[in-house]
Amino acid sequence: MKKIYLSEMEEDMILAKDILGPYDQLLIARGTRLNENVMDKIKELGIRYIYIIGDLKKEVSKDEYKEKIKEERRLKEKYAESLNKFKDVYNEVQLGKKIETEIVEESVADLVENVVLNNNVLKRLRETHVVDDYTYTHSINVCVLATMIGKWLNYSQDKLDKLALAAFLHDIGKAKVKREILYKPGRLTREECSEMKRHAEYGYKLVQNDDKLDFNVCCGILQHHERFDGSGYPYGLKSERIHEFARIIAIADVFDAMTSKRVYKDKESPFKVAEEIESEGYGKLDPYICNIFLWNISKFYVGNVVKLSDGKIGKIVLVNKQRPTRPLIKVGENFVDLLKMPQISIVEVVE
Repeated sequence: MKKIYLSEMEEDMILAKDILGPYDQLLIARGTRLNENVMDKIKELGIRYIYIIGDLKKEVSKDEYKEKIKEERRLKEKYAESLNKFKDVYNEVQLGKKIETEIVEESVADLVENVVLNNNVLKRLRETHVVDDYTYTHSINVCVLATMIGKWLNYSQDKLDKLALAAFLHDIGKAKVKREILYKPGRLTREECSEMKRHAEYGYKLVQNDDKLDFNVCCGILQHHERFDGSGYPYGLKSERIHEFARIIAIADVFDAMTSKRVYKDKESPFKVAEEIESEGYGKLDPYICNIFLWNISKFYVGNVVKLSDGKIGKIVLVNKQRPTRPLIKVGENFVDLLKMPQISIVEVVE
């Protein structure tokens, strides 16, 4: 990634960072190729500099480069389509209507296909968090993350489709929670908290009588807040009594919620969140699925530029098998092994 002033812009350069407006409104997306119209628009925004991808063209051939751009555009389009379909389903449920199963299955099929065929879906998720749409984007992101976990667990296509469907609808019960509770910026009262927790049961009631939805899908929706030590809800189930779909969705749910920017909190570093999941894995979350998730999710970040807690900037070059949340970082000509330096942590993924 390279910082340049507007006077240095040239056609065919690629934006490395989103250009945001007030309230984090996306004005020009990362990955946009500069042309005369785009450059004019950037100049009108009154900003002084932008970030571009530095040496992508040197690393890949022209055809490969074009294919990468096309692939990112396809992912953005599919994500946007799924997001809009989920909004429609959610809004219909709020109005007291039934879930349109065919629409949901169609949307989920597109997401699953992207997860199965592409290895850069995680990168796409990092670019899609919009504060105002968190209720919607969270469900799409959890669907993608859960499907990735299912893929790493070698699920069959049929099982993967059902898992994705459960993850897509895991929070649909929130459509039945009062808006003043759902969007309350401060701490909930005990009564409000109890009502919020009922969203899992509300979601189950919305799908339990749908003959087109598999029973395993319904279990994933109902139990996604159950915890391995019995501290979850609605029934306080323990360990193997919790459906595997729900155990997977729980991990995806926690990871996306903590790495997302919200109205009342900023997003956290995925590595900080991963370490919290790692510690939770031996109590509240399924430890085996946690290990599968952490090992594979950490590998996605190899090559990314990160900021460390001591202020230094470096690139992830190797994931430690023993502790995937503590990778090896190259800082300048030196290497920082976070496994041996517990006082240092990754605070931000820069690029």
